[in-house]
Amino acid sequence: MARKVNHTLELAGELVAQTPLHVGGAEEGLVSDMPLAVDGQGRFYLPGTSLGGAIRAHCRVPDDKDSIWGFAKRDGTGNASQVIVEDAPAQAAPLAELWHGNGIDRRWGTAAQGVKYDREVLPRGTVFNFRLTLEVLQGQDLAGQRAFLGWLTAELEAGQIAFGGAGTRGLGRVKLTGTRCRERDWSRPEGILAWIRGQSEDRRALWEDERKRHVTAPADRVRIEIDWHPKGPLMSKAAHDGVVVDGMPFVSRRDDGQLALTLPGAGIKGAWRGQAERIVRTVLGRDVTVEAHHEQVDVPIAADLFGRARPADRQGVKTKTGQRRKGRLGFATCYAAFALEDQAWDRLEQEEDPWRSPPDGDRPMTLAMHVAIDRWTGGAAESLLYSAVEPDCSIQWEPIVLTLDANGKPLAELALLWLTLCDFCAGRIPLGYGVNRGYGDLEVTGIRIEGLNALWDGADAVALEVKQGRIDETPVADLLAVLATAWTRRIQTEENTR
Repeated sequence: MARKVNHTLELAGELVAQTPLHVGGAEEGLVSDMPLAVDGQGRFYLPGTSLGGAIRAHCRVPDDKDSIWGFAKRDGTGNASQVIVEDAPAQAAPLAELWHGNGIDRRWGTAAQGVKYDREVLPRGTVFNFRLTLEVLQGQDLAGQRAFLGWLTAELEAGQIAFGGAGTRGLGRVKLTGTRCRERDWSRPEGILAWIRGQSEDRRALWEDERKRHVTAPADRVRIEIDWHPKGPLMSKAAHDGVVVDGMPFVSRRDDGQLALTLPGAGIKGAWRGQAERIVRTVLGRDVTVEAHHEQVDVPIAADLFGRARPADRQGVKTKTGQRRKGRLGFATCYAAFALEDQAWDRLEQEEDPWRSPPDGDRPMTLAMHVAIDRWTGGAAESLLYSAVEPDCSIQWEPIVLTLDANGKPLAELALLWLTLCDFCAGRIPLGYGVNRGYGDLEVTGIRIEGLNALWDGADAVALEVKQGRIDETPVADLLAVLATAWTRRIQTEENTR
């Protein structure tokens, strides 16, 4: 029996990538381990299944017969989803970028064997067409569905939903712009005639009014912004070498089309995770005794905060069974204010002349020469002379942004996050390339935290001063007392269950 649709609510606009974005294709490519998805016309796009799945997960929708998202059971019963999300093709044929990454062996601090990978991403500023339609069936609460779409519109416009892969590692954040809210009334002849005549009006104000009338749950996300600046050369290293320069900085395209110095969210997350695991292992008195990388990072509390991968078999293939969990903590990709056009970067890679003049505002970077020392003669080692770019400490960077999923009040995980944040402010977590060779040192100057109402009854937002590597904890002293108690209990539990 066909279901009776009384109204359709349509949300449309453009999704603009605030960070690089990756939605994978079906197979491995010749250039990349993880190529981007393309549609039948060869365009990069966001599949409707990926968009719908991410939105549904963000809404924390239960799988039951009352869900507008549909359900299916093993006995053959089920309902089709009332939410229709169309494929979202990219506009203006954007140029894909190739990002590289690797896991770090916790014993030696070097690249872990078998955990080298790369992925194609679409750069920041890529625009996608977006359209979502909600069918309101006969007998359903129309006002409630309008309130839901009003809430979803606000979430998309605020960039709160990540799409695609590596959402906690600096990819996938988009914002809805050019929002268009339309309705069709199929229950009356006047509504059908209005559709035939192409008559429609924007219903955004009505949806927003309904959203305000309905009781909404408090925000369950904590956002942390960290103001900082480098104390010396700081950069991520590009995977390729230049013709003149061996070690070039990693750059990515911004909204304005220029290529800026970039710290990928995956690199920031990896540095923080390594320190968080070190804290937990120190407290529990545990050392790294396993070789498999996925077992090395399966550390209590830290794995709940940063995520847990599905274990692999002896050949390194991920098994179909085993616990896998997305991390609660997400890191945004961080961009420097300094950027250049493609041609300028190409010239720096391939020609010597641009490096002959001293660094200035147009090129706040120095070409440094390095050489390894022969341990026998004490002289320069043969064939081990190399060059690297050293960005000047005057380069300004965006704040480092962290987002914590506070659903369920993960107090012990937040306590670990706070301890790691304190170490970061104290200069114990350098970022980027060459952190054991004078690169990556930084200074934190301030911290802003929003969304604390999800965790305590005090202020929802606080600004914390950082002086000489120490955080002024006065505004959050009561919360830290609660976190200390939760941390102690969790550590005792881990010690008893070992």
